[in-house]
Amino acid sequence: MDFFKLNLHWKNTNDPFFPYSVCSEGKKMKLRLNDFPEEPMYTLIVDDEIIESFDDWPTDWSRAQID
Repeated sequence: MDFFKLNLHWKNTNDPFFPYSVCSEGKKMKLRLNDFPEEPMYTLIVDDEIIESFDDWPTDWSRAQID
């Protein structure tokens, strides 16, 4: 499944290490904030499995403002 092409609206978690989460397609997804710029900015984790790390926010995703 190409999670980067799904239309997802990420919710703010108030967790500084995992700032966004969403449930979609029966999967629990979260984003880990990495040690940027030494590492890619985010890592996508789906059902506790690392899927991929990336820098550029996918165009089909939206996100809540972090407080």
